[in-house]
Amino acid sequence: MAYADLRDFIGRLEAEGELIRIPTSVSPHLEISEITDRVSKGPDAQNRALLFENVEGSTMPVLINTFGSARRMALALGVDDLEELRHNLARLIDLRLPQGFSAMVSRGTELLGVLRSIGLGPKTTRKAPCQEVVITDHPSLDILPLLTCWPHDGGPYITLPQVITRDPVTGQRNVGMYRLQKYDSQTLGMHWQRHKGGADHEREARAQKKDRIPVAVVLGGDPAQMWCGSAPLPPGIDEYLLVGWLRRKPVAFVKCITQDIEVPANAEIVIEGYVDPHEHRPEGPFGDHTGFYTPPDLFPVMHVTAITHRADPIYPTIIVGKPPQEDYWMGKATERLFLPLMQLFMGEIVDVNMPAEGVFHNLVIVSIKKRFPGHAQKVMYGLWGLGLMMLAKALVIVDEEVDVHNLTAVADQVLANVDWRRDVTIVDGPVDQLDHSAIQDSYGGKIGVDATRKPDRAPVVRAPMPADAITALVSPDWFSPYEGLIVARVDKSQRKVREVFDALWHVAPDTNLIALDHIVDIQNRSDIAWRALGNVDWRRDVVITGGPVDHFAPEGSPRGQIGIDATSKGPEDGHPRGWPEEIEMSAEIKALVDQKWDQYGIG
Repeated sequence: MAYADLRDFIGRLEAEGELIRIPTSVSPHLEISEITDRVSKGPDAQNRALLFENVEGSTMPVLINTFGSARRMALALGVDDLEELRHNLARLIDLRLPQGFSAMVSRGTELLGVLRSIGLGPKTTRKAPCQEVVITDHPSLDILPLLTCWPHDGGPYITLPQVITRDPVTGQRNVGMYRLQKYDSQTLGMHWQRHKGGADHEREARAQKKDRIPVAVVLGGDPAQMWCGSAPLPPGIDEYLLVGWLRRKPVAFVKCITQDIEVPANAEIVIEGYVDPHEHRPEGPFGDHTGFYTPPDLFPVMHVTAITHRADPIYPTIIVGKPPQEDYWMGKATERLFLPLMQLFMGEIVDVNMPAEGVFHNLVIVSIKKRFPGHAQKVMYGLWGLGLMMLAKALVIVDEEVDVHNLTAVADQVLANVDWRRDVTIVDGPVDQLDHSAIQDSYGGKIGVDATRKPDRAPVVRAPMPADAITALVSPDWFSPYEGLIVARVDKSQRKVREVFDALWHVAPDTNLIALDHIVDIQNRSDIAWRALGNVDWRRDVVITGGPVDHFAPEGSPRGQIGIDATSKGPEDGHPRGWPEEIEMSAEIKALVDQKWDQYGIG
């Protein structure tokens, strides 16, 4: 269904019991973040969208955790269940299924034509709710209740924007979701990463010797509009056309007041301005969706030329941090919606899961209909060549009957089927710019794991785990979450990780190993997975027994086991880039929220 605007969606959430209004006075500096973090990670009965009606320093209410559950994300996109997104797009593709490989390659153009042909292209209007109030004389960002999300953030941030730019040559619109750091009342740091559409426009503007890129930062509107900037559409497809298809109704636009660009008329707030492609300033640090602070780096600057808004605007925002957070469900919607496009190129794909612990790019689990040796490798390379899937750091391929959303079932299949010497593919390639473990910025080691059954291979048989011998080596600092896997804490000031691996393999030679820092909790399976996936460069930080990797190692040779060094790294570990700090709320804010919790009325 199409919502008229954000407040229409708020009404739906309230009617469904999915929203809590909080009249208590709260601070946008850390307090709202701590409240939201607890709610998003709390029990389902407590996990609701939050509307803070009394925010210090602003007249605007703050809406957060809007998309923070499967139910709310589905409501936002007009479906009863996120699986409907997959089925709906699959039907659309079936109606327009091209003949021949060359026609398949042009699927982006085909999809664009379909969207236009059914009348869901954008339309324009002259009057718009988002321009009920127009500020062009010294517009100030100070009127907005921007959140400072985490204690060491570089400042307040806009975190749920639709950032609209146009290609300087073709005029093609791009909508991206890039965080913006507030430098002062009229400038923002524009964090568009090198792999994103906004950065492409910046590079093109420099090549064309242009001094300004018109930009509009849109806040609010139909929830599908708010989500669309995160959708990894093929180049040349307007994100708002996808919104029109989801809504079954075109997006209405209005021309900006000071920039040659159009924005959705039903937005709550619009910040108009420009980016000088030759001007960059340090942006950050920022507590990111990886669970770590992204260090400062140079990014473009947006200069504000106008702010327009409704007469009574609502400010929508989001926090990111250690998973799970609201952004996980936004990514889950993307995963379900775009699965049919993966299947269009690779029909053997049955299902895909990007679990929360993998923070989108660190782990992608894929089930396939395996038909021949090397089929898993074929899928790995195909996915690494498919749009932003190029950033996937670990791909795990399992048989079609394995439920990729059941992580225990996946772990069982990996530990039972994988010979880490013969069944993995380690490559170097592009990784997410936020990947702190990569040897180089945006470039590092990646792994593909063929966890499918090999009919000609004898099943793994493991000896009982020698618990006493293991404890003698690593004291009680170890945990076995699955058969065939040991997780151990290592104090690197006392022992080298490789020494610990060798000692453990001496007493348990058929066991896989993960090393974590000595200060972390090794009893939490989700935390183990998050650290093991995020803290590893798959080229540098793994040891394979009997290695190196050899797909043609003779049958009957000892099965290779893997040791994963998921500890923090420094120059002595071959990591010269510095290691980021984990996100943690300050004790003072935790105590404040504890003290006020009953006042919030959350339960």
